Amino acid sequence: MLRFRPVQARWFETYLPHEQTVRGIEIIAQSGVVELETDPRLSEPMDTHRLHYFVQRARTLIDSHRDDLPGGRHRPTALLGNPVHLANQALHRMRLWSARVDFLKEQLAEQQAERKELRLLGEALWAMRRDGIELRELFSETRFLCKCLFVCPKASCPEGDEVAGQTALIVRGPRHDFLFMLGLRDQRAVISHLVVEQGCEQVGVPSWLSGDPAQRVRQIRDHASELEREITRLEAELRALRHDPEIAEARANLETLAWYLDTASRYLDGLELCHVTGWTTAEDPERLQRELWESGIEAVVRYPDPPPMTAPPVTTLQSGWAQPFRPLLLLWGTPGRQEIDPSGLLALIVPLLFGYMFPDVGHGLLLTGFAVLFWRRWPDIRFLLPCGLAAMVFGLLFGEVFGFSEWLPALWVRPFDDPLLILIVPMVFGVGLLLLGLIFSGVEAKWSGTLGHWLAVDAAVLVLYLSLLAALFDTRALTVAGLALVHYVVGSLWQGRGKGLWVLAGAGGRLLFSLFELMLNTISFARVGAFALAHAAFSHTIITLADGVEQPVGWLLIIVLGNFFEIVIEGLVVFVQTTRLVLFEFFGHFLQAKGRLFRPVPRPVTSAETVRPPPGHG
Repeated sequence: MLRFRPVQARWFETYLPHEQTVRGIEIIAQSGVVELETDPRLSEPMDTHRLHYFVQRARTLIDSHRDDLPGGRHRPTALLGNPVHLANQALHRMRLWSARVDFLKEQLAEQQAERKELRLLGEALWAMRRDGIELRELFSETRFLCKCLFVCPKASCPEGDEVAGQTALIVRGPRHDFLFMLGLRDQRAVISHLVVEQGCEQVGVPSWLSGDPAQRVRQIRDHASELEREITRLEAELRALRHDPEIAEARANLETLAWYLDTASRYLDGLELCHVTGWTTAEDPERLQRELWESGIEAVVRYPDPPPMTAPPVTTLQSGWAQPFRPLLLLWGTPGRQEIDPSGLLALIVPLLFGYMFPDVGHGLLLTGFAVLFWRRWPDIRFLLPCGLAAMVFGLLFGEVFGFSEWLPALWVRPFDDPLLILIVPMVFGVGLLLLGLIFSGVEAKWSGTLGHWLAVDAAVLVLYLSLLAALFDTRALTVAGLALVHYVVGSLWQGRGKGLWVLAGAGGRLLFSLFELMLNTISFARVGAFALAHAAFSHTIITLADGVEQPVGWLLIIVLGNFFEIVIEGLVVFVQTTRLVLFEFFGHFLQAKGRLFRPVPRPVTSAETVRPPPGHG
């Protein structure tokens, strides 16, 4: 995947048991994403007292909500930050989360209980309508009577003498029997005791229930629908809380810190651990710890703030197709974290420039074959593979095979047939490359927080350059150039406000220098076409010299030696010119190379026996 921003390494530290230090560093080195560096600070001990305070309270919450927590971890996680701060933050999250869970569960229990009562009440009213019973007194307010509705299991409802002295009505529902009882308020306890012995439960009659039997049934149905929607909402929110990734992370961090307090901290008191520090570019922060644990080394990897006054290293694009051109980038320097990484573009730009200046199917085939045969022995020559392929493609476009122009038809144009076109095309390509470099400088300004300055000044230079080029074909573009010039002046005055009109003198000098540099850079790309014409002339010279020899052996010798000499000399010169164009005409407009290259620990070359975990570990 093409990526334009370098990856900044992250500072890490871990404590390895002394007897496992060598093996632990070997495992870390095998990852290929670690650069070891000594921490210039003294090792800062952890505040275990505060850490223990936070962890213990979090453990209480975890124990009381174990059934509601997201799935736990089987081993500790990497610690991304200060452990005490992590514990405090995780405890705070757990407290908020647990309070919300408890509230939702309480609300849900209440709503579910109300739903159950409404269903029973609805069953009772349905049975009353079926039997033609109308008991208005139960649904009207009174100060003297105890109005009670009890639901009983089938065939267990009290009858006869058991309810003597009370006004009672028994309704047989499809699943329950219902007992309506009316009595004085001081008889409530007697009524309740009477029915509880029979396994009955009292059902509350809501105050909002009124009207005729049909209306009461509709009211219960409508209220039950609202209740069902509320229960569904509460269940959905509770379900989301039980799968909250932040709580899962907080729990994992707390379990790691608890493991540290229970297991690892005892080593620190006896200084039995080796403090290993450095930088890593691992995308997954738990990768190093996972590899250590899988090898039987129980160590927690921490990611605290890096030491002050240290520049984190960066790594450029690591894709296989971009790697061959990495040395070309390093000739200029390493891009910083807020700079563009052009490694991926070099895999396109370099072969295009090289192939255009060295267009020959035969020569490109030899370069490609040389790269395929020897890249394992000399990895640095891998760039010849795409460059050779590009030379073959342009050889087909120009119709060149070992200098013979009659062997293949030109798919585009022969260099000597239209030399002006051969010169103009790379200049157009160069204009696009220069504009891309200027745009990249704007992107870097956004990353560094100086986009306002770029828009006020440098963007005007970009528009001015483009409009002046367009004016060569349409003079109306001069209007845009004038507006860009006004933009530049106003932007420079705004950026230098408070410094007087002397700002204009410096701004004018910088503008002239920038435009002069851009125009020279544009003209420099004409050399790409010039080398294409020179290659055609060189090939033509070799063929002419060979044709002057009558003996076949002499003719063949001139052709072979001439092409060999041409491949070596022109290949070297073309590569130098390609490097110059990329470095000065392209990189010079945006790449300041303020970064420090990440250099991972070399992977140890060991046998399977060597990397096997020692006895008792793994």
